[in-house]
Amino acid sequence: MASPATTAALMGQFLADRDRDLAKASRRTYRMALQQFSVFCPLPLSDIQSHHIQSFLNSLQGRPFRNKSGKVMTPPASPATYNLKRLALQQFFVWAQSRGYVKGPLPTDHIRAARLPGKLPRDLDRLLLERVLRRAECHSLRYIAIARVLLECGLRAQELVDLCIQDFQYDAEGAMLDVRSGKGSKPRVVAVGESLAELLQSYLYEERQPYAPSDPLFCSRSRCAAYQGRPLTYDGLRHIILRLTVDEPGQQTPHQFRHSFATLLLDRGVAPEHIQHLLGHTTAAMTMRYTQRANLRAAVSKSRSVLDEGLIEYRQG
Repeated sequence: MASPATTAALMGQFLADRDRDLAKASRRTYRMALQQFSVFCPLPLSDIQSHHIQSFLNSLQGRPFRNKSGKVMTPPASPATYNLKRLALQQFFVWAQSRGYVKGPLPTDHIRAARLPGKLPRDLDRLLLERVLRRAECHSLRYIAIARVLLECGLRAQELVDLCIQDFQYDAEGAMLDVRSGKGSKPRVVAVGESLAELLQSYLYEERQPYAPSDPLFCSRSRCAAYQGRPLTYDGLRHIILRLTVDEPGQQTPHQFRHSFATLLLDRGVAPEHIQHLLGHTTAAMTMRYTQRANLRAAVSKSRSVLDEGLIEYRQG
């Protein structure tokens, strides 16, 4: 019978086997899910049942945030998070069965996926963005450079932390970022505005010299010496965004800057098919969600002026 240590070792072997065919973000998700489950359920592999996995998934929580009254709230995990953790466990048990470590029906076979709501992308309010950028500017060149690259280039979190200094380039038309680690191994190029290009140059000159072209564009500044000089991690990036939005109600994530990039471009009249290429979307349908969001916001703004005047005239009793 496998011991808990053997179960943990098998999880490590599974992650090693899947290292090449998983994106960095997926590897991080799988590793975290398996580590969390092994702590939640320290049983031998052969003793794990469906109800153990269901209890673990039901216990998942989202990130704490402050509501409008300032109270710290801890919501349940989102359906998307629930499904990602479920998928990681399902893939692990399928792998374990293929290696002969598990026999019979898998404990994940009857765990249903959560239903994902058909919601529109949630971007950040413009006034909130202005406050975040002011805070970042007061903190350091590094903070404002990170915040503006997220907002003005529409990068995914993993794409930003994977950037090297040589990915910031100039050609005859201006500055650009060469995004080599796009989702699904699809590289792309995004434009960098003149103001942001000057900021990045100042950041490199004042805070990064000396450097090599292959060095990470944004380094970790962890107190742990082992991480200093290494690429900024996803957790490090999330910490920066949380620090810049700590006084704001609700939850803000690095990915919401990407949503704001798309909706702000739409508001400025950039065609959806162009935004599709800038975001690295494989289908136009993915980008059209932002069009719906922009149209909804325009409708709300237009209707507000009419509603302020009143739809009908009547005397209050």
